[in-house]
Amino acid sequence: MFSSVTAARAAWKAFAAPVVACGLAAAATPATATIFFGNYNPSNTAATSAGVGLPLVRRAPDATQSFDTAASSSTYCANFFCTFFYGTTVTTTFTVDSTFVASHLIVPISTVSPYGNRRAGFNIERLDGADWVGLGFMQVESGLVPAGIHEVQVAFGNSSGSTFNPAPIQFVDGSTYRIRTNHAAGAAGFMSWYLSDQAAATGQSFQRSTQPGVAGPLAYQPAFALTDGGDLVYAPKTGGVPEPASWAMMIAGFAGIGAALRRRRLVAA
Repeated sequence: MFSSVTAARAAWKAFAAPVVACGLAAAATPATATIFFGNYNPSNTAATSAGVGLPLVRRAPDATQSFDTAASSSTYCANFFCTFFYGTTVTTTFTVDSTFVASHLIVPISTVSPYGNRRAGFNIERLDGADWVGLGFMQVESGLVPAGIHEVQVAFGNSSGSTFNPAPIQFVDGSTYRIRTNHAAGAAGFMSWYLSDQAAATGQSFQRSTQPGVAGPLAYQPAFALTDGGDLVYAPKTGGVPEPASWAMMIAGFAGIGAALRRRRLVAA
């Protein structure tokens, strides 16, 4: 009888092990991203590069996406020391319809830095009365983003030297915000912010520049999304469905339990 109980316990362990393993694997998998607000669906393609120093993830847009055009030289710096400054910036405003805390901004961009690595940023500001109040920003290193359209996802925060301090931002229902490009640091170059294929509302998006861009309102809103930084996966997940190997182990476990119980009944008889 002791041997039958031992066999039953061993069979139960064989059955339970893959179930527990599946549970642990599911717990370790990052959750699907929540997109709180945006004017397009970011790509769910695999990350192709991760920033060092700045928490930057870069993805190539998938085949379902289309962008109208690029805002000409969203940020621009004319020479190596960035002393000859053009006031090139793109601004887009929006009003949120719910309250949420976002930690990441996703934007489709391309960068060109002919004299070395530089950083360009996106300021996040809230309209308080007649004033815009800064809430935080994200930075993009041109050396981590090659030419062509790439989506970058970077955490909100602030930096001092090489240290980056993440700082999520609370967006309040009914409040108006804006995202504004800005120069950060480094060598000469420029960054182009791609526009969504959704038309912008009147006065919602604007480009101010002298050279090389063209000043004036943008017909399309710059593409952006505010998220919690989770995995960008839109395809249905299989969840806890076991793999074939796990099914085999579970079946073997059931068989072992059945055999042990049969032996136990024979001994008792």
